[in-house]
Amino acid sequence: MHDPQDKFSRFTLFAVIAVHLAIAIPFAYLLNIWVDEASTLYTTQSGFLHAFQHAWIDEKQAPLYFWIMSLWRMLSGSVFFARFFSIICTTAAIYLVWKFARCFLSGRAAAIAALLFGLHPLVIWAALEARGYALGFVLAALLVHLNEALIAQGENARRRPRIAFIVLASIALYTNYYLGFVLAGCLAANVVSGRWKNVVNFLPSMIPVAIVFLPQALLVKTQFAINTQGFHEPRSLVEGLRIVWQHLVTMLLPAGLFPTGEPSSLAFARIWIVRIVLVSVGIFTVVNLRSVTNRTWRLLALAATTLACLLAAYLAVGSDLVELRHATVAFVPVLLAAVSLGYDLASAVASNVIRLTIAAAGAVVFAVFFQASIVGLYPSMTKRGDWDRVARYLEASEFRQIYVFPVYDALALKQAYHGKVHISPSDGFFRFALNAPKGSPESRRDESAFFISGIDPTAKEIWLVTGSICTETLACTPLETYVKANYTIVAEQDFYLEKVRLLRKIDQ
Repeated sequence: MHDPQDKFSRFTLFAVIAVHLAIAIPFAYLLNIWVDEASTLYTTQSGFLHAFQHAWIDEKQAPLYFWIMSLWRMLSGSVFFARFFSIICTTAAIYLVWKFARCFLSGRAAAIAALLFGLHPLVIWAALEARGYALGFVLAALLVHLNEALIAQGENARRRPRIAFIVLASIALYTNYYLGFVLAGCLAANVVSGRWKNVVNFLPSMIPVAIVFLPQALLVKTQFAINTQGFHEPRSLVEGLRIVWQHLVTMLLPAGLFPTGEPSSLAFARIWIVRIVLVSVGIFTVVNLRSVTNRTWRLLALAATTLACLLAAYLAVGSDLVELRHATVAFVPVLLAAVSLGYDLASAVASNVIRLTIAAAGAVVFAVFFQASIVGLYPSMTKRGDWDRVARYLEASEFRQIYVFPVYDALALKQAYHGKVHISPSDGFFRFALNAPKGSPESRRDESAFFISGIDPTAKEIWLVTGSICTETLACTPLETYVKANYTIVAEQDFYLEKVRLLRKIDQ
């Protein structure tokens, strides 16, 4: 006879996956490309051998996702197909999160975990990115699941799961260096388990992982040097804690993933809701410590360690490499820890009426914030840069040379544009670092000099496409000074975070 709770859990899983796909697939087809995705297509467009040789130095990150994508795109080179790999990954991750909760908690907890994960705006966003974030969810979920299974088995742990964990850990490090933070969390979970034997078993299993990762580790030093060259904003522990806290709050209750402008009333309400809930949960946990299982303490230790490693990363490399997209490695641990704690504390609530009231209130809050955050992900149904519309505008205009600044943004227009005009620059996309504080007139001095040197001085008219940094900051001051001295503006068109201008050479 089937357990009704298990039947409900499976139905919820299928329903969540169906809704997730119903949102992700149309968006993946309709949305324009943006520059990070264009970078993926550029790195993987020339086949596996090229990606194998260049991914690590161009992308300056772990290369395995790009190797996989170079093979995947042999089936189809479209942006949609590249994103479809991410959709497959997020769908698999929904199942893995559900499976973890079902194995170690209950069917009802599994249903809640699937809902919170599969419909979370961060997961929807990752499904629509031709980048490795969705694959990171899969690997993080597998690492947490296998680690918990090995702890549960204790001294009776079989060899096959241990080998699987070693292989998975190696794959994870070659996919995203920050997944190493999850491995550090797994070690913390073994320590909190209270069984020294678990730690003794875990540490030797990391030796083969280190050996397999050694060839890439030698390259990480070079990548680290490249990522830390140039100017960096002063770093402080207080600012690092603020950044990590903001990421944690967004994972627990999003109110827009990448807000621009002034904070919304929803964001203001969100921060107070999270504060009140965390304080209330903290007090209730202290009062009901006996209800909190060691499993929950292990997951909390895993999540806290992962977040602490993100803080250490900020102190080492700065805020540019600890943005929300980099912090996605912590989302699965944070979610599973929250669900496990909620499951334990629910058992300490004697009244069913109170449980249902809390559950209903939580469902309403999450529904409002999730929906608002998903709707706000893509204003006017476009990603940053609105490159499809920019390309159509240029294609419909007279043929003139096209110049794109910042240099990295040229990758996006090259992917979206189907005209016959050459787009400049044609190289240097991954070369430049900041020379001064972000947004200041000297911040992109070297990049501006490189860009200006590539402009054809004999061209009577040119198209100049500039990003939002030129309108929102002083970063383009050297370029704008050059334009003002040498050109008049014939036409100007604004797009989402991009500006297109037709410039006519001043007769000297």
